[in-house]
Order: sequence, then C-alpha cells, then structure tokens
Amino acid sequence: MSLLILDDVRKHFGSREVLRGATLRIDPGDKVGLVGRNGGGKTTILRLIEGLESPDWGSVTLRKGSSLGHVPQRPDFPAGRTVREHVEGGLEEARTALAQLEHVNHAMAGAAGEELERLLADHDRLAERVRVLGGWETTRNVETVLSGIGIGPDMWEREAATLSGGERSRVALARELVGGHDLLLLDEPTNHLDLPGIEWMEAWLRGLQGAVLIVSHDRRLLENAVDVIFDLERGELTRYPGSFTAYLRIREERFVAAKREYEIQQDFLRKEEAFIRRHMGSQRTAEAKGRQKKLEHIARVERPHHDVRRPVIHAPRAERGGETVLQTHDLAGGYPGAKPVFADLDLRIARGDRIGIVGRNGTGKSTLLRILAGRLAPRAGVLELGHKAVCGYFDQDTSDLAEDGTPYTEIRRRLPQASDQEIRDHLARFLFRGVDVDAVVSTLSGGERARLSLAKLVLTRPSWLAMDEPTNHLDLAARTALEEMLGEFQGAMVFVSHDRAFLDGLCTRILEVADGRVLPFDGNYSAWRTAKLAQIAAASAERPVRKAAPPAPKAGEPAPESTRKSSPGKVRNPWLFEKLEQRIMTLEEERKGLQDATATEEVYRDASKLREMQTRIAEIERDLHDANEEWENWQ
Repeated sequence: MSLLILDDVRKHFGSREVLRGATLRIDPGDKVGLVGRNGGGKTTILRLIEGLESPDWGSVTLRKGSSLGHVPQRPDFPAGRTVREHVEGGLEEARTALAQLEHVNHAMAGAAGEELERLLADHDRLAERVRVLGGWETTRNVETVLSGIGIGPDMWEREAATLSGGERSRVALARELVGGHDLLLLDEPTNHLDLPGIEWMEAWLRGLQGAVLIVSHDRRLLENAVDVIFDLERGELTRYPGSFTAYLRIREERFVAAKREYEIQQDFLRKEEAFIRRHMGSQRTAEAKGRQKKLEHIARVERPHHDVRRPVIHAPRAERGGETVLQTHDLAGGYPGAKPVFADLDLRIARGDRIGIVGRNGTGKSTLLRILAGRLAPRAGVLELGHKAVCGYFDQDTSDLAEDGTPYTEIRRRLPQASDQEIRDHLARFLFRGVDVDAVVSTLSGGERARLSLAKLVLTRPSWLAMDEPTNHLDLAARTALEEMLGEFQGAMVFVSHDRAFLDGLCTRILEVADGRVLPFDGNYSAWRTAKLAQIAAASAERPVRKAAPPAPKAGEPAPESTRKSSPGKVRNPWLFEKLEQRIMTLEEERKGLQDATATEEVYRDASKLREMQTRIAEIERDLHDANEEWENWQ
C-alpha cells in the first residue's frame, strides 16, 4: 500500500495556477527528490502534504496512522528546554512503540492458543514499527545525530531557545532525523549545514527505514541520497527513476524523443493539408475530403515543452593587472575582543587561481574571505594587493542591495548613463521582466536577491572575485549559468561554498580553516576529502585486526556453509576471488579501527572528527554490503 498519493492536484493563488494536475506516489522506504524552479510550487506541495494548505481540486492522501516529520521554517523552543531534551522529544513515538512491544513480550509468556496467535501478530507489527522508527538505539541516535550535523557535546545542555538562527535550524533538523518517521519532508536541508554535516546527513538518510522527500538544489545530495526524482514543471510532476545524473539524462532523452514525434506528425500534417488544398475541387475531391475527415479525428501530438529559461550571465570584463593578485604575511583574522580565528597565514593568490575555502561552521571561513576582499581589517600581519588588483565581492546576505530600491534602481545606480531599454535588457538576462523590474527589493525571494546581486557584480571590472556562498538560494538553472560564467572569467576567484559539485567543477586549490589555522591543499574538493579521510583512517587505526577463524565442526558434522570451499567450477578466476576477500578484510579492519577510535574521549569530544569518522564508517558499510553480495555470488 502506498504511503502517500497526490492525485490530479490543482492549486491556485489568486489568478496564478501553481499546480495543474500534479500526481505523485511515494511507497514505504522511498527516497525521493523534488526539483524545479524557484517559485514553481515545490514548497506548496510540502504544505499540502503537511495539511497546511488544501488543494482546489484532486486529493492528497497519507496512509492512515503514518508518522509525518517536517522541519519548521522558524523552530519554536519552549523556555528551559535543553538541546538534548528538545531532540529527544522526537523519540516519543519510537519509545511508545518500544513500550508496547515490551508489554506484548511479557504477555506472550503466559498466553496460548488464539491469544498467543494474536499476540504474535501484534509482536510482528510492533517490531516492524520500531524498526521503521529507528527505536532500537534511541538514546545513542540522539548523540550520533547531534554530532553528525555539527552540534557538539558542549552545546547539548544549553537552553535551545538561546541558540542562533542557524543552530536552531540544525537542532530542529536533528529532532526530525532521530524521529524515524514513516515519511520525512526536508526543504533545502543543507542550507544551515557545513560540508561534513551534509555528507554525514547523506549517509544517515540512506540508512533510514522510512521514506524521505527532499526539496533541494544540491546536486550531490540528490545524486547520493535519492532513488527517484520528481520534476515540477509548469505545475505538473514528472517521475524520473534513479539519481540526479539519471534524471538529467532521461529528461533529455524524453524531450528529444517527444520533439521528434512532434516534428514527424507536423511534417505529415503539412503534407496532408497541402494535398487537400491541391486536390479539393479536382477529380480527386473525394480522396481529399476523406483525408480531411481523417485529419479532423487524428490525435494531435502536443509540442514538447523544455523550460530552458535561465540567467544569461556574462563574465565580468576583468581588467588585467599583475600576475600576483594579493599576498599575505603572518596574517591573523578575527573580531575585536575575541580570539583570532586564524593566524600566521602566508598566502599568495595568482591571476587565474581558483580557490575554495572550506571548514566547519564557525571556524572563520567568511571572516577569512572578508579580510582577503578588504571588507574587514586583519588582526595582525600584512596583506599586499597586486598591481591593479580590484576585487568584485559577492555577499551571501546580499547586503549590497538597498531594501527600499528596485532591480531597476539598483542597476541605474551602476549605469547612470544607460538608456531605459539597456537597463531592462540587462535585467532580462537575469530573469527580471515585466513587473519584476519594479518590485521592491525587500519583497524579493532569496533567489531573486542573489540574481540581482550577480547582475550588479558583472557590471564591474574586477581583476578577481571573492564570493561567499554564491549558489545559496539559486535554483539548478541559475547555478549552471553561474558556473559557466565563472568558468569564462579570466581573473582569480576565491569562494566559500558548501556546494560540492560547484567546488569540484571550479576550484583547483582548497584552503581549510580549522583549529585556528588555514591549511592549503592542491586539488579540488573531492581530492581534498579523499586525502582527509585517508589521513583520519591512518591516524585512527592502531594495528591490523586478524579475522577470527570459525570454530572447527564437530566430528560427523558438515562444515558451516560460510567455511566450505567453493567448487573450482564456481570460481571463474581464483585470483579475483582472493582480491575480493582481501578487500572485504581490509574494509572490515578499517571499520573496526574507526569504530574503536570513536569510543575514545579525544574523538568523542571533537564533533568534527567524530562526524568525519561516522561518515566514513557509513561509506565502508555500504561498500561492505556490495562486496559481501558479490562474494556470495561467487560461492
């Protein structure tokens, strides 16, 4: 039985039709991604599922008795409740199911006959319920989730109501992740997580027994955490099985096939209509009328729609300066009255460099970027700008925009001599058309504000760019346009981002801000992460762990299935089989080394290191599952 069904749902807001015949089905355990343009109706779908909106037509049906989890946009925390207590509140349903299961277990001890049969059925139902809700290790899950998403032990006993906005969002997310719901709704869950937190969450979501519906523009999250994509376009939902990469491929294949079918029919119709016009009134009038009658009844193929609208972002015309953009010596950064977030930084940024800044939340990534961009004075050290070095700065808060202004007035300030049409043409490239051109900035969405800031940025002539979370709030089409623009830019770039696809596609160097230092690495994000995990695993492993030999069978008993030798005919290549067994042993040894390390006080109190290890353990377990399945197939 399906968990959730949206059937022919239509929804209007005033005269605007947001959903028209949207249909969706989610089964238990499904991992689903929902994609589409900003403002296209994705959040409306979530609100319909939550019961906060009602459809104008059609139905939204959640299976009776199912648990639904969602993270509120503005989490509310009762006074006096600690972070741990608030997150543990998400376990109420799991603990209730555990208590009921324990009650049934006691009752079964003295039952017989039909009563025992009934209790056995209740036991199976409750055991499955506990499994789906993740109730077997409820207390441990709370600490695992909190550490995983970046809420360390030093915050667990703090009053939740005193947290900052980003911390509150992460705590609210933790409560829903431990809840083990039948269906969990997540709307842009990566917005307040750092990179280790995102990767940890991916592994956790894959292991959840319940279904998950994720609205996200994070391509790597959609690639790694979901099994099916629903694309919302022009108010309709289209299902694409597989990951995000499969979705892109299948969508393009379907469009090409639909376009070809449409063109074939249009060619046929043109020829038939030409024949009818030519022969109507001639000796072949009867044939022409027959063809005309057939055309009147033919099912017309609709012209396929392919929404290719996206900003047209041209790279800023960089004014060429010296080969060195800037150089630092013994640079330290932070805010007055607080401990520096980094010190002793010697860094050279050259023309053409592509540098990504990564690190945990609160380590000082944005502080470092602001100092390099000249927006914040360093605490100590020297920062020297190169010849004609002019910085183009993108602020994730879009603080460069006047709240009482409009897109038109913002561009007019940059182009005082431009004509009205030139300003409107420039804004149209960033999808501001019609009434949008004169909308008040304070009413714009996050994505619209980001596009307007980019529209202003490209009008400057910087020799290098400093960008703080430039992909935040941008939909997939806008992110692609931004990446293409940055790929064309000739100057240096330094950016803070938690978009892994963005980092991998553009950066050639990584600066990690951690523990009061800035650590350089040559390579993109994936190369840095691989090296980081290898470093952690090497430091954690104590000594090789030998696999215990299975006990010898008693006299007259057959050897256990797992210890029997495979017949020569079943193992096609003994060398490959040995390599597979060696891989399994290596993975098991690495997993045990990491599991042992996570139990030490040093790691337990380091939330960043703990979550990196937990992420790696989850990856190893996935690899082990695949390797063991392959091993069984060899037997």
